[in-house]
Amino acid sequence: MEYNPPPVHRVLSLISFSEPACRRRLGRVLSVLVLLASAPLQAFDLEVDSTRPGTRLSAGIDVFRAPGTVVANVRYGGTWGARLGYWAYTTSDVGPQAPTVLIGVDYMLTFWKKIRGGIGLAWIDGENNVNGTRWNLDTTLAYDLSDRVFVEYRHQSHGAVLGLDSDKPNGGWNIVGAGYRF
Repeated sequence: MEYNPPPVHRVLSLISFSEPACRRRLGRVLSVLVLLASAPLQAFDLEVDSTRPGTRLSAGIDVFRAPGTVVANVRYGGTWGARLGYWAYTTSDVGPQAPTVLIGVDYMLTFWKKIRGGIGLAWIDGENNVNGTRWNLDTTLAYDLSDRVFVEYRHQSHGAVLGLDSDKPNGGWNIVGAGYRF
């Protein structure tokens, strides 16, 4: 069965970063990001804090490209962390080879004492129509419901929309889950 990405992905796949207009837009976006990063942190009052060290166990399901796929993860660390994931169940939409293991590292900060955001690098043992490559960017957005229980959204993809390996599938994994911090 051939994978047909949704219309939004088709539109994004037509963008070429070699076009002058697109490069100008990308330059403007990066300029705004640099200005925001150089602004005093107090101006935004994000209450940035390091992430509390611990072991976080979570389970989630893919909600977009391979709905029903179940992934279990364990993350050890604080602001810097290591992650190990296991695909417990994969739907038949994933092919030719469903992944089994994810190994990653990430950098995560806590905002407003309850929201965690992180970015990292993940190695996934299977190349397929969802992640396309073994090396992927790993982003996380989590909300702490209590000191121990949290919900999270995780996305892993290799960045074809940014012009990286644009000839490979890049739908990415979109995992929504819940977890517990030990």
